[in-house]
Amino acid sequence: MMFMTALHHLVVGLVAGSGVIMGICAILAWFSSYISNLESSKTTLDRAAYVASIFTLLAIPLAMISGYYSSTNSGGAMFYNKFLFSGIAFGFTSSYLVGRVRFGPELWKYSSLANLQMVSALFALTSIIILGSIGSKITLGESTLDILPFWPDFMNSIVINQWFSLLLVIIGLVSVVISLRSSSMRFFLND
Repeated sequence: MMFMTALHHLVVGLVAGSGVIMGICAILAWFSSYISNLESSKTTLDRAAYVASIFTLLAIPLAMISGYYSSTNSGGAMFYNKFLFSGIAFGFTSSYLVGRVRFGPELWKYSSLANLQMVSALFALTSIIILGSIGSKITLGESTLDILPFWPDFMNSIVINQWFSLLLVIIGLVSVVISLRSSSMRFFLND
């Protein structure tokens, strides 16, 4: 399993790098509507965030799989939290990518869509930063985010009932279907 450990370190670096590029470029693209110096860079920032979000989506599952197989003691609260935040990062990155694919680069012209994109990118970036912190806690015993006074204790985790988890998944899927149907209906009504 030594190969998996090296692969995991490589893939984690790729997730962190592409996730940070996605988050920072998306936030700067959002700021470009308010700061005239960034207006000329909006297209470049949008494209960089778009490509980075695709790469991040491909790399997160690889990081999860390689992390599972490279771990000597899979299990425990820290690993549970790492998978939880991996899923959150994957979800927000997916949200960013779907919005960008659905509405194209013109979405930055509409404040509500631009705000949603920026929030999705910001939460994906935050989740990736937390993932890195948990990983460094596991491997090094410390993290750069330990300086924060409100940092949560990742040695413990909240475990919920499997039926409640299933209910949350069903609610999430129904929400996605409703939002896709309502957005497609508005799209056809506007034409």
